[in-house]
Amino acid sequence: MGEIGKVHVEIKEGTGNVLVNTNPFTEPDTQYSVREAVEVAADFTQANITDKDIVISFEINGTLIEGPSAGAATTVAIIAALDGKSVRQDVAVTGTIEEGGIIGQVGSMFAKAVAAEKNNMTLFLVPYGQEKVVYYEQQIEDRGRFDFRFKRVYYLSLIHI
Repeated sequence: MGEIGKVHVEIKEGTGNVLVNTNPFTEPDTQYSVREAVEVAADFTQANITDKDIVISFEINGTLIEGPSAGAATTVAIIAALDGKSVRQDVAVTGTIEEGGIIGQVGSMFAKAVAAEKNNMTLFLVPYGQEKVVYYEQQIEDRGRFDFRFKRVYYLSLIHI
């Protein structure tokens, strides 16, 4: 299932700490992704964050955040906070954040696209190479005559762009 969530960034005077609010519970790979997002955002904005603490909180329906799929969104939110700007609320983005600022591919793309549509997002940004999703729909064909019947089950691919 795809979910739409929000990333909140708070920047305080500090000593260069990166803090992740663990309510909802945040898996270690997500926490690692947040640390990478901070590094990429600092490089992108050329901000000195050694005297700042960056606190990241996630707002999502659920009790668990797992995986690095929010890496790109977290990076964008941190860049906006460092620049004193806000982000559009009608745009969703998914993708990992890799060393050097590369946005990497993620799983469950179709479910995430459905969630973006259900939440009235006007723009859904996806990692390069994932702009096409192949979705397979099960088809069942019932054939035969009289007492001899069989069912043929096959999958029809539908491409969503």
